[in-house]
Amino acid sequence: MDSMRTDEEQVAALKQLWKDYGSAVVSGVLVSLALVYGWKAWNNYSVQQAQESSGLYQELLDLSLRQPGQPLTAEQQTSFDHLLQTLVKDHKDTVYTRLATLLKASQSVQNGDLKTAKEQLEWVLQQSPERDIATITRMRLARVELADNNAARALEILQQIDQPGAFKASYESIRGDVLLALTRPDEAREAYQLAVNLAAATKGSSPLVNLKLDDLAKPGEDNE
Repeated sequence: MDSMRTDEEQVAALKQLWKDYGSAVVSGVLVSLALVYGWKAWNNYSVQQAQESSGLYQELLDLSLRQPGQPLTAEQQTSFDHLLQTLVKDHKDTVYTRLATLLKASQSVQNGDLKTAKEQLEWVLQQSPERDIATITRMRLARVELADNNAARALEILQQIDQPGAFKASYESIRGDVLLALTRPDEAREAYQLAVNLAAATKGSSPLVNLKLDDLAKPGEDNE
């Protein structure tokens, strides 16, 4: 069929197939054509969805970074929420919608609204996100649960992370905080030490974790 350049040629060929071989063969050809063109249409649709959602996410990100560290104005917040609603409504299954919802959850935490932050983070997880996004989301959700005095639940969430990968140092740091809140200082100390070691292995630094580790140091012990 690749050599046929017009719809008329394809229709003529199908008529000839029908005449020569009957309906069974032609039905098979039609099914094959439907699969091919359906796949092409789906690919085109997916590309368009990705482009549109990427543009909306970029607008939302620009709003968030316009005044770093400062809350959005009422007008900016309205624009932010409208962009997020559009993403959720029209592009629910794209990675950009999940990233945008993570930004919204961070806003909720900054505003002290832990309940809403939990709902937003749990929504991201319900979308079966990519591994890295799922890992980040669970670590953030664990922090929110810890901030809401639910250390046991925070630990459960962390245990759902199979392989933290590149986020292993951050994972161990959060796990140390959770274990400390559960009055398990020895385990917390081990987690903090692992976080420091992992950061050092990548030429990073963890001054805050080092302070926590120093606080947990046993008498006569040096963590350096």
